[in-house]
Amino acid sequence: MKVLLIGFGDVGRAVARILLSRNIEVTAVDISETRMDGVNFIKTDALSEELYEFVDLDEYSAAIIALPNDVDALLCIMMIKKKKEDLLVFARCNNPSYREKMSIAGADYVVDISTITSQMILSTIFREEAEKRLLYENIHVRTYTVSENSPLVGRRVEDFDDVLILGIEKDGAVRHDGVIEPGSKIAVVGEIEVLKAFEERFMT
Repeated sequence: MKVLLIGFGDVGRAVARILLSRNIEVTAVDISETRMDGVNFIKTDALSEELYEFVDLDEYSAAIIALPNDVDALLCIMMIKKKKEDLLVFARCNNPSYREKMSIAGADYVVDISTITSQMILSTIFREEAEKRLLYENIHVRTYTVSENSPLVGRRVEDFDDVLILGIEKDGAVRHDGVIEPGSKIAVVGEIEVLKAFEERFMT
């Protein structure tokens, strides 16, 4: 899979790191040259007609517009869709008033930064309320690091009936099933007495 990334500022670089971690080939376009290992880079104006004459959009599975200016992003969407109408386009939107305009211009998905930010804040607030409720009901969430010689190594998430293992994290990758490996972190949910028994059996 190959992705064309328009805009290589803070957001663009963050997107590129995620794509690379999933073995997706990335070509970045920006007027300022900022190199990153593994990313093909084109230094040019994203609104230049010459760019879309030079770049063969048929080579790409999708385009991601990560420009900081909504007007520039809108124009970029229109230029890409004019060149290749069926290319999947994701666009960053800073001002919610441009969300509909970008969709009309042809963006398949528009990520509204301000709305997402507010949702994250609300999620944090309500998560605290949820945690209080869980504590009231004697339900706790604890995280553990799995050592090399832990009895957990080699066991599967679905092997446990008394506790719920929410997920496994290792080297920045998170999954919710499969085999537990040494060096990973696990998030476990259960009543406090059950968690204590779990710790005594597997974590000591």
